[in-house]
Formats: sequence, C-alpha cells, structure tokens
Amino acid sequence: MSASTSLVETVNINVDDFSETFLTCSTCLYTFDGTVPPVLRCPLCREVCPIPAGGVISFPAAFFINQLLDVMQRQRKDVVPSCSNHPSDQLLYCETCDLVFCEHCQTSVINKKCDEHTVVPLSIAIKRMSEIVVYRAKGRLRALDDAHVAVNREIVQLDGNVDKIVEQINAAIQEVSNLVENRRRVLIETVRVRRDEKRKVLKDQLEVIQDEKKKLQKDLESCKMDIRSMARQLKDGAADDNWQRKIIEPRENAFLRINTNSEQMLIDVEKNLNEFGKLYASNTFPGTSTIEVPSHMGIHVENSVTLITRDVDGKARKTGGDPVEVELEFIGLDSHLTASRSAEIHKKKAEEEVKNIRVIDENDGTYQLYFKLTQPGDYQISVKIFGRPVANSPLQFHMSSWHCYDWQMPVTFKYPTKCWWDEPTKRMFVLDSGNKRVRVLRENGDVITDVRNDEFKSGTVGMVYLGNEELVVLSWQQKMLSKLNTRGEILKAVQFSEFYQPTDVAVDSRGRFVIADKTKIFIFDANFKPVLSFPVRETKGAEVKCVSVGMDDDVIVGTTDELLLYDGAGKMLRKLNVSPPGTIMPKIGGRFNITTVTCDVTTGQIIVIFTDKKMDRTNIGVVSYKGDFLYSIEPGPQEKFMAPCGIFVHKNKAFVTDFERNTVRSYKYK
Repeated sequence: MSASTSLVETVNINVDDFSETFLTCSTCLYTFDGTVPPVLRCPLCREVCPIPAGGVISFPAAFFINQLLDVMQRQRKDVVPSCSNHPSDQLLYCETCDLVFCEHCQTSVINKKCDEHTVVPLSIAIKRMSEIVVYRAKGRLRALDDAHVAVNREIVQLDGNVDKIVEQINAAIQEVSNLVENRRRVLIETVRVRRDEKRKVLKDQLEVIQDEKKKLQKDLESCKMDIRSMARQLKDGAADDNWQRKIIEPRENAFLRINTNSEQMLIDVEKNLNEFGKLYASNTFPGTSTIEVPSHMGIHVENSVTLITRDVDGKARKTGGDPVEVELEFIGLDSHLTASRSAEIHKKKAEEEVKNIRVIDENDGTYQLYFKLTQPGDYQISVKIFGRPVANSPLQFHMSSWHCYDWQMPVTFKYPTKCWWDEPTKRMFVLDSGNKRVRVLRENGDVITDVRNDEFKSGTVGMVYLGNEELVVLSWQQKMLSKLNTRGEILKAVQFSEFYQPTDVAVDSRGRFVIADKTKIFIFDANFKPVLSFPVRETKGAEVKCVSVGMDDDVIVGTTDELLLYDGAGKMLRKLNVSPPGTIMPKIGGRFNITTVTCDVTTGQIIVIFTDKKMDRTNIGVVSYKGDFLYSIEPGPQEKFMAPCGIFVHKNKAFVTDFERNTVRSYKYK
C-alpha cells in the first residue's frame, strides 16, 4: 500500500468493563515494576501474586484470555468477508470512494485512486455502519412513537369533534322540534279559542230561547193577552222576522277550517332539512401544503401570501373550508431604522401591525393571507391547518421600503404622455404622441384600435375620454382644443388666443373642461366656450404642470413647486402636502415638482407623482383630501421613473405613463 494512504486502526474500549484492579496486558502492568512490595492482585481470582524477578514481562501467558481471543477471531472471520487471494488478511474500505479492496491486490486493480483517501479496515467500517443504522433505527423508533401519539391524539380530537357535532345536530333538531311543538300548540289554542267564541254566542242564544219559551208559556197559562195585542203581533211582520233572526236561526255557525297546505309544507320542510347540516370534511394534509411568498413585497400597500393546500399524495385540492390559523411575527427593522432615534416607535408600530391579518378562502384549495405593513424589515409568517404546521412554516420574508411595478402593458409605445380608464366600457386610452395616435386597449393590454388624426402631429399633450366614443385632445403647439370620435374624425375644435403654453386638460362632472396653462387655469363649458380663468401665483416663478378634478368638481393643480387645491370657481382652498411633517423646505420656491396628479373619488385620496428636487428622486405620493401626506411609493433602484407624465387609478393600482421609458406600468398604491 502506498505510503501516502491514511490507514486508520481503531481500538474500541468499553470503560465500564474496567476497574482499578482489572489489568490485562503488559502494556498496562509495566507500571507495577519496581513497586514495593513487588506484588499485584490477579484480575481473575483476585488473589495477591508476587511479581517475578524478571518483572511483569515474565508472567506466564494467560491461556484463558488467549482462548477468548481465538474465539473472537474465528467469529470475526465468519462475519467479515476476506480477500479470496489473501484469506488471512482483512479487507480495507475507502470512505471517499465507498469501495472495498484488498491491500495486497491494490496494484492490480483500478482502486489505486484510493491512495490519497481515508481508508479503514472493513471490519471497522461495518461496525461503524451498523452503529449508524442502529442510531437511525432508534431515531425512527422515536419518530414512530411520536407519530403513534400524534395519531392517537388526532383520533381523540376526531371523536371529540364528532361528539360536538352530534350535540350541535341534536340541539338544532331540538330547536326545530320546539318550534314545531310551539306552532302546534298555538294552532290548537287558536282553534279552541275560536270554538269558545262561537260556543258562547250559541249558548247565549239558547238562554234567550229558553227565556222566550218560558215567557210564552206563562202568557198562555195566564190567558192575559188581549185581542188588540194579539192582532198587533199578527200584523207586525218585521217584528216576526226580527224574532226569527234573533231566536229561531242560530246566530253563529259550526264552520271552522284550517288551511295547512300540508303537501307544499312537507315539500318545503324536506327541502330545508336536506339543505340543513351540510357536513364538511377535508383530506388536506398539512405536511404537503405550502405557503408561497411573492419575491418582493413593499410597505404601505396590501400584500398577500398564498396558501396552497394538498392531500397526502401531494395533489392540489380543489375545495376550501379548512380551519386555517395564521400568525405574523415581527423580527427586526431595517438597519437605517434601527440606527434612528425613533427606532423604538417604529418597532412598536410593527409589532402592532402584525396582528392585523385576514384570511380569504378562494374555495379552490387556495387561501389568500392579506396584510399591510408600514415598517420595512424582516418578518415571519406561520400557518397551521388542523393545528399542524404546513410544510414550509414558519417562513421568513423581507418587507422592503421600495416597490416593484405590478404590471407593464405589453404594447409598443413611443413617447406616451397621457392615459385614461373608462370604467363602463372597461377600456384604456393611451396618448401615444410619438406614433401620433391614441391607442385603445383592453384591461389585459390587448389593442382594440388606434385613433389617428393629423391633429396628433402638433404636439398633443392632454387627453380625456368623454364617453359615447368621443375624445378631447389638447395641442400645446397649435393652442387648440379638439373633440374627435374613435374613428379619428374631428367633431369640434377651437383655438384660444389666451393660451400661452397649455400642458394638461381634465373634465368635471358637468362636462366642463379644465385646462392647465403655464401660469393660469382656464375652464371651458361643454361647447368649448370659456367660462372663467384664474391665475396660479401661490409660489413666485412656479409653472403649472398638470391639472385634475377632485371631489365636488374641485380643481387640483400641480406646479413645479407644490400641489394646490381650488374650488370649481377658482377660489384657493388649501395647499396639499406631498411630504411628511418636518420636511426641510427651501426658503425660496418649493422643493417638490408635481408632474401628474389624479383623484380617487371612491376614497377622496389624491395620488400624485412628484420629484423631490433636493434628493433627485421621483415617487408616487398618496395625500388625503384634507391635505395631509399619508405615504409614498418609491420605485426600485432599477425601475426609477424617468419622465412620468400621465396617471389614472383602477383597482387599487396606479397606472403611470413614462415618456422616456416608453412604458405604461401599474403600481399598487394601497
């Protein structure tokens, strides 16, 4: 065998078999040479024996021990295979190559590569492997014991659930029985009350009859009726009819009938009973079910984690109804917040926000776990079904301070400027100024048609959709407002001499057109006639960049310095903050350049795209209608806005046109 081979000889000693007086070999006994007195105790008979003059080496051979060694050697050779060419030598085992070979045969076989590997005797390898197998087997036994306990616990819980369900069924049926019994009693009582009322009338009539009978009998017996009285009674027919109606004919009748409609009632009862108490069972196996976390999640918007349930064979389930338990745990803040003075405030807020998580059963075997967090950092989500964790639970994820775009319109654009969403027809309109057209698209981005006209060649910067297949576009070069249909035909156009540099157009609920000029806002009626105008002079030197319509036809104006709110008559209402309180503002001018703005009329929130001129950073801002800054949506490092100039909101997403990126992208904003 090569000198570089690492041959490991292992001696296994069980220390429990040894004691202070149990000595077995000269290697251990040499320490007794030179002792006074020169004696030691025999390890077999425990008698004191003198040490020979030649020292411990002169002790005679231990025949009993040698016999035991011979027996062990024979057993070892029977258990451990040997080389057919060298039966007296034991085989070796290469741990690296998982190869058994003979040391003397190595030069003639292909296992020369084992020269540089760790090699042990095969007997030692077998012993080690057997110990590993035993260890693993014991581990599996413990696992099986735990499984036995878990299965028994599940059986106990199953029996407990069945007992509860049986109690619920009995209680529900008993309530139904009580209702039926109560109704039976009410009906019977109603019948008896009505009978008693009729009976009383008839009984009273019997008494009247009896009284009248007695009176007549008395008159007949006394013979006191004179001829005139008898003649008057015979002539009085009306009195005779009245007497007959009140006395002769029964004043009440025996008619009683109950309308049970029993046939229809039985049908309805049977239908309701069949629909009552639907039993739900599930073959969901938590050990194969998993949770899927999006690759990126950002703060301030609602994020969702998907739970996918599967059966024991790993097949996805198609129904819901499982008892899902979810726990969200805060782990730690991002480093820039941890180092801040307000770190403790951010931490407490994060710990409070993780309590707000909701589970939506999609009834197709999947569940959406929704939550909204405002603190960037690390979090952990744990999901259990039937009280048992799913396969990859708990799962850690990171909540980022920046956001990825949610979707990009799969359409080619060249310098897109404005975009519009029409809810009734579920269509998008994009002013594709570089290609001199308006693209009409479906919600998924499929192109429906292109609206083309020569007016688009003249620097079109604004667009609104009016409905009824009509559009209005604004040209800054020709200073013209034009109405056209989706076939590209001009319906009406007007040039206005007071326009200086029109940049944007919006339409309010009254059909009026609000036009942003360099330093003014113009309002035209539906017939393109000017109604009013007002200057925007809140910040000296600022230019109007964009305009939108807010609640109650208010006018939202974005300038190169700030965001302003006017009423429909041009009266200044308030400034709208696009930064948190405490933001350092310049002494002259404003800090924020507003590029485009819109209003979510369902919530009153104003969604604005602004550029922080100091930080050279463009974000989506969300502002309350009262003017308070709520939060901002910051695009990712590789997805920064370059020249955003159009925006609309739809389904909690902001769709943004980027003039330089030639894209229309959507971002979650709430």
